[in-house]
Amino acid sequence: MISLNVEEYTSLEKRCNELLNDEQIRFAGVINKMGNLVAGGFKEGLEPFQSDEKQRMLYMQMVLEISMRREFDLDLGEINYAVSNRNKALMITIPLDDKIILVSSSPDASTQRIVGKINDVFYDPIGERK
Repeated sequence: MISLNVEEYTSLEKRCNELLNDEQIRFAGVINKMGNLVAGGFKEGLEPFQSDEKQRMLYMQMVLEISMRREFDLDLGEINYAVSNRNKALMITIPLDDKIILVSSSPDASTQRIVGKINDVFYDPIGERK
């Protein structure tokens, strides 16, 4: 398994916590290409909708989904984000180097607002990773 150095972990954890300050965001995490949560988590005091095992399956599904979408990057351009709008949650995934950012918010949240917030936290104004 690929592990993070302390500096990268601290930076990612700080950014995830910044996202969790948004009242509509329930979960903000960074997942590696093996489907492991490497930074972030649920907002304090919130219970996940599913068991730990199902959460892990969800992480793996999100990694696979982004990986499959990247197969079309040459033809369609790089993927900016993917959204799944469910009855209980809006789920947004954004590629981040060899990892993905996963954010879950209330289902009535504005996708564009949440994506904008994620980009503000993780990328500088010219699109470079902070």
